Amino acid sequence: MHLTRRRFALLLPTVAALPSIQSLMAQESPRWSGVFLNQARLHTLRKRLHTEPQATAFAALKADADANLDRQPSVPKVWYVPGYYHDAAGHEKAKGGLEGDANAAYGLALAYRMTGDSRYAAAAARLIDAWATGVESMSDKDDSTLTFSYHFPAMILAASLLEPYHPWPSANRATLRTFIRQKALPMNTMARKNNWGNWGLVLVFSSAAYLQDAALFQSAVDRWKSFIETQIAADGHLPEEVGRNGGVGERGIWYSHFCLMPQTIAAEIARVNGVDLYEYRSPSGHTLRSAYERLVPWTHDPGTFPYFHPRGANDKQLGTDYISYWEILNAHWPNPVATQMIRARRPLTAEHSAPYLTFTHGDLLHDA
Repeated sequence: MHLTRRRFALLLPTVAALPSIQSLMAQESPRWSGVFLNQARLHTLRKRLHTEPQATAFAALKADADANLDRQPSVPKVWYVPGYYHDAAGHEKAKGGLEGDANAAYGLALAYRMTGDSRYAAAAARLIDAWATGVESMSDKDDSTLTFSYHFPAMILAASLLEPYHPWPSANRATLRTFIRQKALPMNTMARKNNWGNWGLVLVFSSAAYLQDAALFQSAVDRWKSFIETQIAADGHLPEEVGRNGGVGERGIWYSHFCLMPQTIAAEIARVNGVDLYEYRSPSGHTLRSAYERLVPWTHDPGTFPYFHPRGANDKQLGTDYISYWEILNAHWPNPVATQMIRARRPLTAEHSAPYLTFTHGDLLHDA
């Protein structure tokens, strides 16, 4: 990697999205309360372990955690992921270790907080420690930054849940914080204007909350608001996403989900830490709700999606039902079509950043 590029990358979290003068005047101080799940939500979840939709979802989570108790970490010395559309097999293989380890760590940490069983915490800490100490260098080429932006946050979510686990040494926690600051954060893609930017936003938000860095957190809040203004059209569709794949739009619905999902996860991290962005309206009147409500009917009936222009019989829409994040949005803005789809597909989970969303957020707008 070129040294000059590396130095620029190190500046991204604090320079690429510096707050404007207007936003500086309207800053909201975060009230640190965890990263993605605070104590109130964890308490609610423990009370609902035998209540649907949490009961079935927790059974699936616990089965995964049990299977991962002896998981051996898969950590590369050099983090590099080839581009998916140039080398799909190489892409999946290169990112698979982080995807599997981060999601396993998060599931294990959740199982620990629900059961108190220290075996789960020890297994999660072992995976986190392996990544915090095992990666020697980070490439920013091809899909390396994007995949790190959407898979590493689950590792941070896991670490935040291990706060009460005292056998995890303070030195190991400090090593993780250093890794986040020096290696993870420079990989963020928050400066990008399409879904890459939203996933980078999740990495920055989760890092800021874990590190309790108010300035970094504010830069993420400002960038979140700017995405509402620039990514969402007046009618709620996402111009950067609907026409992907050479204008055919076969993944237009998928990429719309792939943009709104990180925007939603980021909003939830902000909410947990005292900044509610869900009802934010941009200067042009754009809202997260308008994008969600535009996407729901297209997801329910992809045949109504107007941006799909097949050129042949083999062109088909792909990945239209990646909707686990609707567990969060539908609690805010109940939609009968979305409700029907969610209930038919539960328990919902995801590969990116926040698995097990039916368990953590299903039918839960507020905590008792």
